[in-house]
Amino acid sequence: LLGLPKRRRILASSSTSRRRHDVSERMSRCLSTGTLKTVDLAPITEAIHAKENSGRVSLDAAVDSNREVCDSIVSSLTESGFLYLENTPILPEDIRSTFAASDWLFSLPQTEKEQLAGLGSGGAEYQSYYRYSHRGGAQDNIEAFNLCNDDVASTMDLREEYYKMAGFEPDWMPPGRSNKWPPNERSFRIDICSYWAKCEQLAGILFSCLEVGCGLERGALSRRHTCRDHTMEIKKYPALPEGFSESVRIEDHSDLSTLTILIQDSVGGLQAFNIENDKWIDIPALPKVLVNSGDFLRDLSAGFIPSTRHRVVATPENRLDRTSCVFFVSPNWHSQIEPLCAQSSTDNLSQESAVARTISCENARYDFEPYLAGDRMPA
Repeated sequence: LLGLPKRRRILASSSTSRRRHDVSERMSRCLSTGTLKTVDLAPITEAIHAKENSGRVSLDAAVDSNREVCDSIVSSLTESGFLYLENTPILPEDIRSTFAASDWLFSLPQTEKEQLAGLGSGGAEYQSYYRYSHRGGAQDNIEAFNLCNDDVASTMDLREEYYKMAGFEPDWMPPGRSNKWPPNERSFRIDICSYWAKCEQLAGILFSCLEVGCGLERGALSRRHTCRDHTMEIKKYPALPEGFSESVRIEDHSDLSTLTILIQDSVGGLQAFNIENDKWIDIPALPKVLVNSGDFLRDLSAGFIPSTRHRVVATPENRLDRTSCVFFVSPNWHSQIEPLCAQSSTDNLSQESAVARTISCENARYDFEPYLAGDRMPA
């Protein structure tokens, strides 16, 4: 903690993070095999793209006219922290092209991939490509390609306001980070950035749905994410070798995000923890978009929406390699994270939503100390 401004040292050394980990466990709802819900976004996505006299329907209008979809999203996330989505802006061809680009990247000679492991052009100690392992050790070296917003020269452009608010002197501000792309392969960059944009579209729809379904002020979530300071990680898990005895490939954790958007191949291995019976539940690998709520949404919802612990385990019945792409929707670093209370007016309140009827500052599920999102982010 040396070198951090006094304000951030106090926050980092407090017991708040430990308390929130306990809360994350307490807030996990019942998650049983085969009960993970699927929500169809077609009524909203079709309304957005349907032509009317004045042009395209706005997102707010499309969501307002399909509040039952909002209720289903809120209900699913409140119960388990996970849900599958159909008919999203992420089309099947987007998934296919993203996985094809991923296969191309990870099939490059190791020497070429390691050239992407250096510093990004923003100057930070940040690796676009890296390898790591958990319990499996050298037998289970997972490859990863990690990306930040490609529309800025450096993430410092997105975080400077936070560092000023947190008390950093100009000379102490980190340089930020940027992406390092494979040279002479523009199509790879285009495909990956196109998928990034689709994830942002989906995040915008989900924020609008959550605002309506939870009875929040319009824009309460979306305006906390205007910097688009998200992260995306493509992962390649190697095929399991004969005699591989370790079961856990990624240790259990909750996500430091507001929402996490995942696509994966058919190999599977993802599990979520059911706190009510202390069991890990398999999340089936379906040809759909999987979304889970993260730590920031848990805190913004006063604990009503859990940030469920999850992990990746080996699947002995399917020893093929596994590919996934994870998009972490993250708030502006300078945004204050605190419980967002449902409006007293019923104008924006979905009557069918149990959460909308119960979220209030007075009913918050745990004691809460507001913080800036950047206080929780790795430096």
